[in-house]
Amino acid sequence: MDYQRFTDCVDMPCCIMSVQKTAEGSCGEIRIVAANQSYREVMGPAYYDGMIYSELVPQDNKFEEYCFRAAILKQKMHGYVETRAFNCWTDQTLIPLASEEESKGYCQFLFEFTPNADAGRMAAVSVNTAETVIEACIRLMGTTDITTSTEETLDVILKKSGAKAARIMLMNHEQKRAVLFCEKMKGSFPSRQDPDVITYNLIRTWEDMIGVSNAVIIRDEQDMEALEEKNPVWAASMRDNNVRSLVLVPLKKEKKVMGYLYVVNFDTSKVVEVKELVELMSFFIGSELYNHLLRQRLEDLTRKDVLTGVYNRRAMIQQISALSEERPRPSYGIVNIDLNGLKIVNDEKGHEAGDRLLIETAEMLGKLFYQDDIFRTGGDEFVILTKRITRDTFVRKIEKLKTTAEKNGISISVGGFWSNGAEDLMQAFRVADEKMYEDKKKFYDKHPEYRRT
Repeated sequence: MDYQRFTDCVDMPCCIMSVQKTAEGSCGEIRIVAANQSYREVMGPAYYDGMIYSELVPQDNKFEEYCFRAAILKQKMHGYVETRAFNCWTDQTLIPLASEEESKGYCQFLFEFTPNADAGRMAAVSVNTAETVIEACIRLMGTTDITTSTEETLDVILKKSGAKAARIMLMNHEQKRAVLFCEKMKGSFPSRQDPDVITYNLIRTWEDMIGVSNAVIIRDEQDMEALEEKNPVWAASMRDNNVRSLVLVPLKKEKKVMGYLYVVNFDTSKVVEVKELVELMSFFIGSELYNHLLRQRLEDLTRKDVLTGVYNRRAMIQQISALSEERPRPSYGIVNIDLNGLKIVNDEKGHEAGDRLLIETAEMLGKLFYQDDIFRTGGDEFVILTKRITRDTFVRKIEKLKTTAEKNGISISVGGFWSNGAEDLMQAFRVADEKMYEDKKKFYDKHPEYRRT
């Protein structure tokens, strides 16, 4: 067949690709056999007939799957994907061509660039995928509780993809933390809630793995071995947790990555359909989460102490009210903390030094009580509310707080009260406050020079 004449009949960028089928029946070498002038102009002087496609553009196993299906399995393929290598979106179509070679197939590849995501092109998906997306979006927007609605959406994705788990991980860049927003699992597949499993630093490597593509796809052991070469830490984490396959896409708003949506151990025979579904849902979920996080951020501005970043008295009142309404009420602990000598630091070293001392104290509390609510309730006063904690753990935390403060040269007076949930909350706060003042009296008796005048 005269492939050159075949491409020259097409007005838009077009090329003919050959796909080698391996002895195992998988995708082998992919070459660009011929291309029309429009294609050559887009790709530039590096192009030549017969070249391996990855000499021209970065290797992409998602694109290779499309080529294999078109050239070898004789399936017409269409996709509308973000192409980061060209900073645009690509509407691409692959059409099967006849081949007289048993171990090699051919397909026609046509594409068109759009500078931004086009809703009409994005909606041009298979009927099955469209039905699933509609169902998932109805679940996503069906309740005011974002966590519940997102979990229901993940449940739809889980069933459609045949996966063992579907998850959303968010990135808190300020605190450098990985946050599991929600997940749905099938059977006893292990949970990723342990922050030691998926850390912030590990998630930061995912964007590099996506590279110029728009997703990470692991279909089989060959893909896993390729990942192992590029990111051995991530590959080891997946192997340790029995992850055999994965489709992962970023959740973005205005090209900024705020997290990731992914499915684990999915039905790899439907890899194209699963990728299409997860990519589409990432737009809807990403938009909903962005709006949720924005509202939460605005709410936090009214509930956070501007200087230290911990919660303020208004937030404490809200948390106490919420805890008082819980039934049954869980065990809880209250820690009242007063920073000793702040007035002297302000008077002798200036308010900037006093502010630094407050910030250092808040940071210390944040590291020790990172799972708990920390409030700055006055100029030199902090309160910590910790829930679902045993008495022994609570006592150990207070002791660690005292030793850590002393080690860091921060003088504090501390009073704590633990409850199994039965005590009146106001009474619990009063007891913690009284113990703190007893501790402060001992400090002033020992250091009378720090007494406020």
